[in-house]
Amino acid sequence: MADEDLRDFVIEQLAELDVTSRPRFGAQHLYLGATFFGLIADGEVYFRTDEESRPAYLDRGMKAFQPSERPRGPRTVDRHFEVPADVLEDRELLCEWAERASRA
Repeated sequence: MADEDLRDFVIEQLAELDVTSRPRFGAQHLYLGATFFGLIADGEVYFRTDEESRPAYLDRGMKAFQPSERPRGPRTVDRHFEVPADVLEDRELLCEWAERASRA
């Protein structure tokens, strides 16, 4: 699925939260109000995590967002993790995860 189609799907799933997106640095950044909480890049959705929410992602084997390859190896931003497919498909659950990500 192209990032634009995925963005439209995610925005629709999160309609009750009034989420918006803006293109930045080759990705679509997701906002709840003025708060950046996630992004869509390379066909994946990533949400911001904190110490409390991160285990839910790690327990499901989700990977951290890696924005670019660097000469010394990949740079990993371990604050944003892939959102599991079953969460993306469940509107209510996705809204819960998005709200948690916006507070992280």
